[in-house]
Amino acid sequence: MKIVKFQKKSEGIYTIYLDNNYTYNFYEEIILKYELLITKYIDEKQLNQMLNDNKKYQSYYQALKTLKKVIKTKEEIKKMLSGKYYDKESIDFTLKLLEDQGYLNDKNYAKSYINNAIITTTKGPKKIAFELEQKGLIYDDYKEALKEYTASIEKEKINKLIIKKIASNHNKSAKLLKQKLEIDLINNGFNKEIIKEVLLNTSIEEDKTIARKEYQKYYDKLSKKYSGKQLEYKLKQKMYSLGFKDFE
Repeated sequence: MKIVKFQKKSEGIYTIYLDNNYTYNFYEEIILKYELLITKYIDEKQLNQMLNDNKKYQSYYQALKTLKKVIKTKEEIKKMLSGKYYDKESIDFTLKLLEDQGYLNDKNYAKSYINNAIITTTKGPKKIAFELEQKGLIYDDYKEALKEYTASIEKEKINKLIIKKIASNHNKSAKLLKQKLEIDLINNGFNKEIIKEVLLNTSIEEDKTIARKEYQKYYDKLSKKYSGKQLEYKLKQKMYSLGFKDFE
């Protein structure tokens, strides 16, 4: 089959016109690889090879377009291409080419992600590590970068969160607030040992206004069912369970 015409299109794609009236769109890399500008002839076997290689570059440029918008992990790109029904051969080709060109680097991704999380979020190191693993990274990809999240940074963040939680507390005793703080901080990915150390050195004073408010709330509720000594007992039982000792 003879190539009778080349027509350059946008984004490095060429349309080639064959003497059998068929036309094909190929990426510039395919044109150069098979030296079509020189030979100007294609046989059936070569055409099939070109179409297969072209599919690989289609996968590559799809991934590159995504990466130019937002940085991604290798696994995220793999999932994206799989979702667009590219075959394994095309995906493997794309991932290797992008890695060779420096567009895909999971260790660099981890470093950027961790630094950004330290600066802009209140997440602890364990939560950040979990999120990175959800994106397909392994421990070796992020272990060095995670060292940037030092114990001093962790303590500073924990302290700020504690101060914020205390200021926004409207219904909890000092005891219950401290317990909730510990659970919330663990769930947010901070290390238990550091949490306990900071909480041990944090004084949370009982807010008598909160105690009186909670007492009145449960008095109004329980007094509909109980009275006298029984009401007094039920109220004390409830208030003690909430961690309040001085509430009258």
